[in-house]
Amino acid sequence: MVGLDVARQAEGSPRRVAAVWAAGGSWVGSLVAVTVGLALGGGNPSPYLLVDSVQGLIYPAIGGSVASRRPRNPVGWLLVGVGAAHGLDVLAGALLLRGVPLAAWAESWLWFPGLGTLTAVLPLVVPDGRPPGPRWRLVLLLSVGAVGLATLIAMAQPTVQGRPGEVLTNPVGVPGADAAVGPAFLLYLACSVVAVASFVRRWMTADRDGRRALLPILVAMVVVVLALVAVKVVQALGGASAAGPVVQALGGASAAGPVVQAVVLPLIPASVAVSVLRYRLFDIELVLRRSVVYLVLAVLLGAVYAALIFATTGLLRNRFPSVPVTVATVGVALAFAPLRTVVQRAVSRVLFGDRDDPYAVLSGLGRRLAAARRPGGALDGVTELVCETMRVPAASLVGRNGTVVAATGTLPPAALRLPVVIDGEEEGELLVAPRAPGDTFGRRDRELLEDLARSAGPALRSDRLADELRRSRERLVAAREEERRRLRRDLHDGLGPALAAITLQLDVAAAQLGRDVRAAGELLAEVRRSAADVVADMRRVVSDLRPAELDDLGLPAAVERVAERISPGGPAVSVRCAPLPALSAAVEVAAYRIVQEAVTNAVRHSGAQRVTVDIAARGGDLAVCVEDDGNGLRPDAVPGVGTESMRERAAELGGTLDRCARAVGGTRVTARLPLEPR
Repeated sequence: MVGLDVARQAEGSPRRVAAVWAAGGSWVGSLVAVTVGLALGGGNPSPYLLVDSVQGLIYPAIGGSVASRRPRNPVGWLLVGVGAAHGLDVLAGALLLRGVPLAAWAESWLWFPGLGTLTAVLPLVVPDGRPPGPRWRLVLLLSVGAVGLATLIAMAQPTVQGRPGEVLTNPVGVPGADAAVGPAFLLYLACSVVAVASFVRRWMTADRDGRRALLPILVAMVVVVLALVAVKVVQALGGASAAGPVVQALGGASAAGPVVQAVVLPLIPASVAVSVLRYRLFDIELVLRRSVVYLVLAVLLGAVYAALIFATTGLLRNRFPSVPVTVATVGVALAFAPLRTVVQRAVSRVLFGDRDDPYAVLSGLGRRLAAARRPGGALDGVTELVCETMRVPAASLVGRNGTVVAATGTLPPAALRLPVVIDGEEEGELLVAPRAPGDTFGRRDRELLEDLARSAGPALRSDRLADELRRSRERLVAAREEERRRLRRDLHDGLGPALAAITLQLDVAAAQLGRDVRAAGELLAEVRRSAADVVADMRRVVSDLRPAELDDLGLPAAVERVAERISPGGPAVSVRCAPLPALSAAVEVAAYRIVQEAVTNAVRHSGAQRVTVDIAARGGDLAVCVEDDGNGLRPDAVPGVGTESMRERAAELGGTLDRCARAVGGTRVTARLPLEPR
C-alpha cells in the first residue's frame, strides 16, 4: 500500500515525502470510510454499493502510488479525489440507512464529482498533467467549471432521495434548482465528449513515444465502453433467462451492470499508472492487439448469440424453453475458433501491417521490384515496404562502399544492421530504426527482416552493377576522348612540324641543286634522317594504338617478346601458354596490356627474382595469371594507376581482375576475360 512507501521515501525530497504521506493518508481515509460504510450499511439494497466500494479502495491506492512518485503531476491526485468521493458515498449510504438527515443530501451528489472528473477532466490532462496545448486550457477550465456547476446544482436541489420510496426535503435546497439540472448535465456531457475527442486526437497525432504512453489508457477506455455496451445489450435481450447462466448467477440482468462496472472501471486508474510510470516496460503493441482481438470477438460472438436467441425463441421457446439458450451457446462455441482466427488476422493487418504473413510481405516485395521503372527505384520500394510492414519510422539500404542507395525516413544512431549477402558475398546492409527509442526487435521480426534483406540482395547487386557499368562507360568515353586528344597532339605537335620541316628542306635543296651540288646533298641527307624520325614516330603512335607484335606474331609470341625485353636486365620471366582458340582483337589487346603492366609492376616494385606468366582458355574465359616471388602486398597498400588501368581493361570486356598476396610470398594478378562478348 501507499503508506508502506513512507520509510523508503524518507531520503527523498521534502515535497515527495509530503506527497507520500498525503497519498497514504487519503487511501487510509477512504479505506476507513468504505469499511465503516459496509459495516453500518449491511442492509443497503443499492446495486451500486459494490461499484462505489471498489472505486473507493482501488482509485486512491493507484492514484496515491502515482502521486507519491510524481507529486507535481495532478493526474495522481485526481484519481485520489475520485476514489475519496466514492468512499464517502459508501459511508453516506450507510448513514442514510441509520437515519442521519444529512446523509441523504450527501449521497445525492457525492457520486458525481468522481464521474465528472473521469469523463470531462482526466482525458484532457493524462498522462503528464497538462492540457494538449495552450488553446485547450480554456476547455479544461470549462470542463472543471461544468463538473463543479453540476455538483452545486445537485447539492441545491429542493428534494433528495432518502430510503427506498422516501423523498426528503433538502435542508440546503434552493427553490427552482431542479430546473437547471438538465442544462447543467448537457454542458457536462458536451465537455466530456470534447475531452474524449481531444484525447483520441492527441493519440492519433502524437509521435511513436507519445502513442506508447497514451495507448494503455486508450485500450482501457475501449474495454470499459464495450463492456458497458455489452451489458446494455444483454439487458435489452429480455433479462436473465435470455442472458444465460453467468448473468443469472450474478443476480439477473439488472445486477450485471454494477458487477461489470466494478470489474472494468479499475482498468482506468491502472492504465493511467502504466502510462505515467512504466509504459516502456510492457509490450504495449501485444496488449493492444490481443485486447482489440478479444473485444471485437466478444462483440461478434455477442451478435451471433443474440441472433440465434432471436431466431429460435419465436419457434421453440413456448414448447422447449431451454432450447434457444442451448442453441445459442453451441453456436457461439462452434464459431469461436474460426472467428478468432479471422479477427486476429484482420486486426493484425490493420494495426501492424503484414508482418505476421511473411509470404504476403515477400510477395509484395517481388511486385515492387518488378514494377520499378528506373535504376535504383526498386530499392526505394524495399525501404518503403520495410517501414510499412514493420511499422518502423525509418529504414535504409547501404551499398558495399558505404553509400546510401535507398532510404525512407531518418535513421537514429541505434539502428538494427542486417547484412545483405548474395552468393556468399556481402553486398551491403539493411538498416532499420527501432519502433521507439530503446526498443528491440523480437525473434519473428528479425527473421522477417533477414528474409527481406536476402530478397533485396539481387536488386542491390543489380543496382551496383548498373552503377559500375554506367561509370565504366563514362570512363570508356573519357579514355576514348583522351586517346583522340593524344593522337591529335602527337600528329599536330610532332608529325606535322616534322613533315613541314622536311618540305622546307627539300625546297632549299632544290634551290641549291644547280649552284652547289654538295650542299644540296647534305640537305638531302638531313631530310632522310628527318624522314626516318617521322617513320619512327608513326610506328610509336601505331604501336600505342595496337601493338604490331599481336598482328605479326600473335598473343603467345608477343608476350614472349615482353619477357625477352625484361629478362636480360631484370628477374627471370617465364611464359606458359596453352593452345588458344581464335581471339578477338579486343581480348588480345587487353590480355597483352594486362601482362605488360603486371610484369612491369613486378620488376619495378616487388624486388622479385622470378616472374611467371600463365595464359589459358578455361570455361569460356581467357585466364591470365602473373605471379612473382617478391615482397608481396602490404596490408595498407592502395591500388595505383596501373592496377586501376588493368581492372578497367578487364571490366570493359565484362571480365574481372584480382590482385592479392600469395601464401608463399609475392603477388598474384589474375584476370578473366570472356572469349565471347557479355
